[in-house]
Amino acid sequence: MTVQLSTIKRLYAKSSNQCALPKCDAPIIVNGIPVGEICHIRARRKNGPRYDPSLSARDRDAYSNLLLLCRTCHKLVDSDPKSYTPEFLAEIKQMHEAMGNFEITPEIARDAMLLLGVRNNHQKTSAKASGKGIAIAVGGNVHAPITVSQARSEHRHTSKYPTNAIGADANMAGYVDYLFGLAVDYWKSIDTMTPGRLGKKIKRKFRLKTRTRNHLPVERFQELVDFIITELLAQSPAGKRHIRNGTKLCRTFSEWRRGPM
Repeated sequence: MTVQLSTIKRLYAKSSNQCALPKCDAPIIVNGIPVGEICHIRARRKNGPRYDPSLSARDRDAYSNLLLLCRTCHKLVDSDPKSYTPEFLAEIKQMHEAMGNFEITPEIARDAMLLLGVRNNHQKTSAKASGKGIAIAVGGNVHAPITVSQARSEHRHTSKYPTNAIGADANMAGYVDYLFGLAVDYWKSIDTMTPGRLGKKIKRKFRLKTRTRNHLPVERFQELVDFIITELLAQSPAGKRHIRNGTKLCRTFSEWRRGPM
């Protein structure tokens, strides 16, 4: 058995595009890029976390046994099955989905397909260039040629980062810059912790060498965010004061996108 597309559509709609674990605001999909994962409450395979041999293959991939988590939380719950029991995760699922969407809109359906790696709605699309036009065929039906201006395409703006890199996404790159700016500010009382040294910590962690943090693939966005928060913000003098006082170290990604309160 495999997880059915209809199941993922329902699961994604009820998730409100947010990790199910309490106090985690991480998104599941950002600008058409899946950054979250499908988690099995009871493992699909033997020896997996919380595996239940009494479940059938169909039941393991059923809606009731699935929830959506960010990659960090998924790793957390699967690394500690004694704390994150099936009963606990089922309760989290119920609470998280209580306020989710009941309607599966075309946008929700489109994004849900990304979680299964489905690129289109079972239609085959092809293009054939001829002269100054391009004939587009969708689902076997050939539509009239579309003229494309060669001069305009030559002047099209291109990013200096790969398409799937954090730097190619304005929201992700902006949030990382926001966190790094906080880190610089939080360490300003320590003369030796310059912006360059903080940047080198990131380079060493992610083995970037001559590349920058913006060259990391979007799949590692949450990992980069977690590293900056836990290793640069939380370990700083200002960060430790925030923790002692019970105040937030920084805004979440969703809070940052909404802008200043």
